[in-house]
Amino acid sequence: MTNFLKQYSEFGLRFPVAGFGFDTALAWGAGQGNFLGTWPTMWHHRLENPAAKKFTADFRQRFGRPPENQAWGDYNAIKIVAQAMTETKGTDGPRIVEYLESGAKFGVLKARESYFRARDHQIMTEMYAITALPPAEQKDRYDIFTATATVPGPEESLEAIGATPEENSCTFPA
Repeated sequence: MTNFLKQYSEFGLRFPVAGFGFDTALAWGAGQGNFLGTWPTMWHHRLENPAAKKFTADFRQRFGRPPENQAWGDYNAIKIVAQAMTETKGTDGPRIVEYLESGAKFGVLKARESYFRARDHQIMTEMYAITALPPAEQKDRYDIFTATATVPGPEESLEAIGATPEENSCTFPA
């Protein structure tokens, strides 16, 4: 994806660009002025809530740059597993899966808590769309996009962006 964005910019193409499942590290890797289009993302370092701001500030202090959404995912994966182990008082895999399938909520540095759907183990969490800023408006190599409000909106169910059972053939039978 990073190479595509670089080449797209090098060739001077001006067709709208959009995609799916985007990582902020890919945008940064394309280089300032090469990131373009609109992309969905799970998290970004510009979120305006206290937990996200603290995580971003702590990460910047330690590593000299903001966290990409992959760092967010790694951090939260460990927190979720630790919470599951604490709640189940152990490391037994089936008990941890049962806990994750129970509807337990997890703080993941967003406005709302997240949870896993039992039927397909999909994490249900807010998402965002990020859109590249024009090169002249990019502050530095990291602040190169604007972002939408959360999707789904605050009054909508997180299920609004997930496939229904009829649309999703992925199942985890017992």
